[in-house]
Amino acid sequence: MLGKILNTFGTRLISAILNLLIAIVISRFLGPEGKGEQGLIIATIAYILVFANLMGGGAIIYLTPRFHYAFIMLPAYLWSIITGGLFFLILYFFNLLNPEVILHVCLLSIINSFTSVNSSILIGKEKISASNLIALAQPIAVAISLFIFFFIMEKHTIASYLTSLYIAFGFSFLISLVYLGKYAGKFLFGKAAEYMQIIGTMMRYGVLNQLAHIFQLLSFRMSFYWLEQVYSEAEVGIYSNGTSLVESIWLISRSISLVQYARISNTEDKAYSQKLTINLTLAGMVASLLLLLVLVFLPPELFVAVYGKGFSEVGHVIQSLAPGVLFFNIALIIGHYFSGTGKYHINTIASFAGLVISVILFSIMIPKMGIIGAGWATSISYTFTSLIVFLFFVRETRQQGIKSYLPSKTEFHDLTDGLRKQLRRKKKSGI
Repeated sequence: MLGKILNTFGTRLISAILNLLIAIVISRFLGPEGKGEQGLIIATIAYILVFANLMGGGAIIYLTPRFHYAFIMLPAYLWSIITGGLFFLILYFFNLLNPEVILHVCLLSIINSFTSVNSSILIGKEKISASNLIALAQPIAVAISLFIFFFIMEKHTIASYLTSLYIAFGFSFLISLVYLGKYAGKFLFGKAAEYMQIIGTMMRYGVLNQLAHIFQLLSFRMSFYWLEQVYSEAEVGIYSNGTSLVESIWLISRSISLVQYARISNTEDKAYSQKLTINLTLAGMVASLLLLLVLVFLPPELFVAVYGKGFSEVGHVIQSLAPGVLFFNIALIIGHYFSGTGKYHINTIASFAGLVISVILFSIMIPKMGIIGAGWATSISYTFTSLIVFLFFVRETRQQGIKSYLPSKTEFHDLTDGLRKQLRRKKKSGI
């Protein structure tokens, strides 16, 4: 399991570095306004994907060990297309994006959703390395494409970025199909009654699971649209860079929780799942705190040197978000315990509460404090959400007591010893 976590973390670390380079290139060539438009495009794709995952995402991971993947795949694909079409109408009539990019955003979301479905099936089969490679293919392809467009062809436009996304999403989708054929077995067509049964099951688990993600993403990215409406795309560009940097800390806990979720979904041992969750939460919190301390004390001059003129306030955004980002590690890992045990409603309750806090605080703090107000409002929302998840988990473990699951000195020694062995093994293999 430790090897899968390290593989996932390594993949996500490389992805984060590539995404940082992409953000730097876009910031320097297109400025705060162009970076703001790019941030809105990515945020909107993320919104569409989270609604597409009402019949996908975590529910697929949970259901894959229990049903043939083909019965899951086709309904999920169809729902992705329907979702993309619905969002095209919403974005067009409510004028939430530049009209010239709306169709591209919806098409890209559908392609990305297909890839997400395939990747979730692979995770459900505990093929973590294959899923990681699919995820890594996207930023690599975007980075290479942008290099060609910006540095060789000298086409410094948002259209070049959109074309890069088409190339990256398409390439990642093709890889996911190859791995699906390799690991998931022969594709089968079922009877209509079988599809109706699986659709009902997918909707039941998917809605419960994705409502939490929908509320969560609204809390995370609603500030982008709020800032654009109250101020301009330049503020969105500055804020999105700060957000991306500080949320990169979650690479650790997201890597942990992905493997944890797959493991818990494939076991019926409740005590084991609870102890595993507590140990992993502690490890994620400690590692995240150390990295956050480095980010918080970076000087403003560094951000100007990296991103260009107009980005000096990125450091203030990081500082305002840091407390919430740290505590949200609790929600990330413990929340995946509830998802892995089929108790999606708990994450939904916590995320909805965080969204309510966000809306109230955004309406008060963004008009008065701008991007700093957005940061502090989001940070408070993260903390509140994590507190609710933690309280539910305390109640979940009340029979044994949460202290009985805390790691002993022997377990801590075994963990660090296993980590050293994994790192030595990767060093010898040249990775």
